[in-house]
Amino acid sequence: MRIILDTSVVLGEGQSSFRYFSGLIPNLKTIPGLALDLVPSPYMKLPDSWYSPQQSYEPLLPRAPWFPQGRIRNALSRLKKTVEQSRQKKAFTRPDEQTLFHSFFYTLPPSTSIPLVSMAHDATVEILASELNLTHHFEKHLKTKKESLQRAKRIIAVSECTRQDIAKVYDISISRIDCVYHSVGLEFFPAHSSAPSLFQKPYFLQVGGRMHHRNFIRLLEAFALGGFQKDFMLVCAGEPWSSEETDLIQKWNLKNSVVLVETPTTQKLRELYQQAEMLVYPSLYEGFGFPLVEAMACGAPVATSKNSGSIPEIAGDAALYFDPRDPSDMAKTLLELTKKDLAALLKQKGFENVKRFSWDLAAEQTVACYRRVFSE
Repeated sequence: MRIILDTSVVLGEGQSSFRYFSGLIPNLKTIPGLALDLVPSPYMKLPDSWYSPQQSYEPLLPRAPWFPQGRIRNALSRLKKTVEQSRQKKAFTRPDEQTLFHSFFYTLPPSTSIPLVSMAHDATVEILASELNLTHHFEKHLKTKKESLQRAKRIIAVSECTRQDIAKVYDISISRIDCVYHSVGLEFFPAHSSAPSLFQKPYFLQVGGRMHHRNFIRLLEAFALGGFQKDFMLVCAGEPWSSEETDLIQKWNLKNSVVLVETPTTQKLRELYQQAEMLVYPSLYEGFGFPLVEAMACGAPVATSKNSGSIPEIAGDAALYFDPRDPSDMAKTLLELTKKDLAALLKQKGFENVKRFSWDLAAEQTVACYRRVFSE
């Protein structure tokens, strides 16, 4: 059986797609009778260890990030995409063997003759569309997502919550959807850090996106309302500040208390988790939530949102929960977690909780999904 893994969506080391394939590929390679092919990323050089000797396709045309933005660059990008898609179709289409296409982010196979396994990460936009006015902003994405999920022979959902959501929102038989949890990479262990202190004051950590459902505005308000800036910092690991976020930080007089670590490497992210007083994860809705298990693996206590999609399913009893729409409740919960005894208890519970998540198991369940495609 040959599996085409669509790693073309991997943007960088800090992305969830990179974490996913870093955990899954080494384990898939140990399974007898499985051959892997990659659709390489146009955005970064993938690790050599991801590739197999039987790799069928390499891009012909080079990336040109140095070329100025504008109509010429857009036209060249469209031309390159057309040429490479034609080459992919020729390289990957082999009617004499079992082949399927594993899509991480709702892409389609290079040929309609190749069966599709599509991943479903969440139904956040669909569920929060009215509350956050997201429908128009994500219209193109939702159209692409719907086509991929409906064309898929099978769907891999990253949590049971997501499995149920996708079945309901897209009217897809739940029997076509398999729940396969993400896990946490070995690079996040052990929990002890020998690195020097990253900051002069203890800090709360926020990791990942901050827009829309990630609820960063209320986190800033809670941090200010609780008066935490006297004794703590708020460290954010992710993309650059937006002008709106800069204005809000100024509004709450947090300029000297809120720090950005822009797109950290895996090593830097691990150090941030290991030295944090806690991870604060105020998302309004999640399909899985990588930072939850990464923080627990590194020994960081977790404060997060209750009744917010998969979060209780993933964090279990190893987190302290708050109402993500109530900054005062969030602030009260964060204050509770600054108590050393409670933080120590949740740290130990976190170590136990992450034992539920294993890339070995994820690989086995993913291959079982592949086999169902052909047995059906």
